[in-house]
Amino acid sequence: MKHRKTFSISRRSLMLGASAAAALAMFGAAPATAAEGNFPNRPITLVSPYLAGGSADGIARAIATAAAKELGQPVVVETKPGAEGMIGSMDVMRSQPDGYRVLWGGAGSMMVVPALRKTPPFDPEKAFTPIAGSIDFSFFLYTHPSLEVDTLQEFIDLVKANPGKYNYATGNNQGLLTFNYLNREHGLDLEHIAYKGEAAVINDFLPGRVHAMFGTTAALPHAKDGKLDMLVTTLPERSPLAPDVPTMKEAGFEDVPFSPGGGWLGIFGPAGMDEAVQKRLHDAFNKAFEDPDVKEKIYLAGLTHTPMSIPELENFVRSQRDLYIKTVRDLEIPLLD
Repeated sequence: MKHRKTFSISRRSLMLGASAAAALAMFGAAPATAAEGNFPNRPITLVSPYLAGGSADGIARAIATAAAKELGQPVVVETKPGAEGMIGSMDVMRSQPDGYRVLWGGAGSMMVVPALRKTPPFDPEKAFTPIAGSIDFSFFLYTHPSLEVDTLQEFIDLVKANPGKYNYATGNNQGLLTFNYLNREHGLDLEHIAYKGEAAVINDFLPGRVHAMFGTTAALPHAKDGKLDMLVTTLPERSPLAPDVPTMKEAGFEDVPFSPGGGWLGIFGPAGMDEAVQKRLHDAFNKAFEDPDVKEKIYLAGLTHTPMSIPELENFVRSQRDLYIKTVRDLEIPLLD
């Protein structure tokens, strides 16, 4: 019997013509400007393009609560999942750049989406105003115990011996790229099942309808209970939340060619936000990241916070955009229409 493991943009000043101002007035709200100096004077919406119940959405809600204290106005989380995060991202991209609608965006929703398409829906550097970041994710390979594999090599051997028999699920774009990497490098024949988020994957994972997933710590409690297995992490070092899980390199494989850990999140607004509004939000969300409740949730989710100035976040977005475009090209992943 197998031993089952358990685990103890360029920025520009905000300029709205008379027609745009009139349109906003029809909805009873005119944008705040630096001259007014009263931003914010109404609730702010933080759009989360991730399924409710997952790690990303849960941390967004904690950050929203903390940021509201700094801003003196409610920060309401609005979940808009779907299309690999593109629905929520494009919602904010098309919003008025007044600071009242911002995005809880990240590598999957902002980088992978355009990198995988023949005609990208947006350029992440030009379409958004960077506000605050980042939260860095830990990614792990989870498998169902019915596979009876304890290592990544055993998983690869099993799949290669049974082409087309097993599947993998993706509830995030990072998982999609990572499996593409493994499939290409090791000649795997796995069925792909796409979900809107990891919470939805887990519902099918536990009874065994899903066989494998590269995911965040959202599934960690089930691994601790022995209901799922964890084979490797894409982190450069072992996670303190799962110290028995080896890195890809320790397992005898090269590190996945993406950002450390496999993903990140930050706060972004539409392109063209007023710099004073951008700075106000930057300061508020940076303080929110340091809120004790937020820090605890980040730690318990196996994530880390890397504070960045606005110029640092701008440079980070640019480098990540180039990295993901190169990765998709190097992996020869067919581009989507």
